[in-house]
Formats: sequence, C-alpha cells, structure tokens
Amino acid sequence: MLEVVRFVTKHGYSVLFGAVFVHQLGMPVPGPLFLVAAGALAAAGKLGWIAVIVLAVAACVLGDWPWYEAGRQWGDRVLHFIHRLAHDPESHDRRAKKVFNRYGLPILLVSKFVPGLDAVTPPLAGSSGTRRSHFLAFDIVGAGLYSVAYAGIGYLFSDDLDRAAAYIGRVGKVMGALLIIGCFACGFRKVARWYRHTRSCQALPVAEADPK
Repeated sequence: MLEVVRFVTKHGYSVLFGAVFVHQLGMPVPGPLFLVAAGALAAAGKLGWIAVIVLAVAACVLGDWPWYEAGRQWGDRVLHFIHRLAHDPESHDRRAKKVFNRYGLPILLVSKFVPGLDAVTPPLAGSSGTRRSHFLAFDIVGAGLYSVAYAGIGYLFSDDLDRAAAYIGRVGKVMGALLIIGCFACGFRKVARWYRHTRSCQALPVAEADPK
C-alpha cells in the first residue's frame, strides 16, 4: 500500500486517472488501491479532494464506454469474450444476463463494487438497447459512489493505510451481500404478487355466482 502511495505522490493526478481507467477497461491494475492512496494524499493536503473524485469518475466512465459501445455493436459475443477463460463461459453469460434483466440499469450503481459484475454491466447495457444518455447518467452516479467510497476510506484512515487496504475487500463483500439480499427481496415480491393474483382469480367465479 505504501508503494502505491509513493507512486501516486510522485506522479500525481495522471497516474490516478490512468490506473482507474485501465482498471475499468479490464486490466489487472488495482484501481481501488490507487483511489485509497489518492484519498490519503487528499487528507494530507497533497491532492485536491474534488479533483480526485472528478478525475476518478471521468476515468471510470471513459473506461466503461468502449465496453458499452462494443455491447451495442456485437451483443452476446462481447460477453462470451469476457468469459472466454471461465470454466463454463455460457453459464457465466446466462448468470450475468439474469442479474442485469432483474435489476436493469440501476445495477450500474453498485456493479463497480462487485468484482466480475463491473466488467459485464456496460456491454450488457449496450446489448440491451439502452440509450446512451441513460447509460451515461447511471454510470456517472455509480462511478461517483465508487470513487467517493474508496477515496473516502483513504481519507478517513490516512494514518493507518494497512487498515484502509483491509477495508477495500470488505466494501466489495458488503455490496455483494446487498445484491444477493436484493435478489431474494425481488424474488419474494414476485412470488407475493403471483400469490395475490392467483387468489383473486380463484375468488372471481364465486363473486360472479352470487345472486343480486
């Protein structure tokens, strides 16, 4: 963690932007660590907090945009390319589509916190025919939440960066747990609606048979 802080201290905003950008493109660069480092440097007055957030959001959106456009252009082939090294690519494709179809664009608000999900949501948004303006709006908000969360950890724990680094994994786990809870809640609502509809259909013939 200290090595990342030194690197960001030496190169400033440019390395922060580059690290977050290539992370969103799918490269094995620890974008969240660079955000934590930038937050710690902002707490020390070496970087500007607003500049850190604006640059990080811009990097996220610009990194997601090519994947969104690829989804619009090539559809499911992009998902298969992303999952090509998985044990069962088609199963991963189906699971990603199921999650996106259940939540729609709002999934972009939390997807960057969940490893794997962040890679597939932009192309899924593109392949689903989502308008560019709608994708951009949700992606900006999601990137803002992501940037503030990780840079905020660095800001709050600037005196204990090892502790800050430990919180990085926890954020992803919490968001993943919230997503699972949301899936169960959504499923429960659908079952409840189906049950109410079934009961109303069963009661309808009885109501018609009542004498006036």
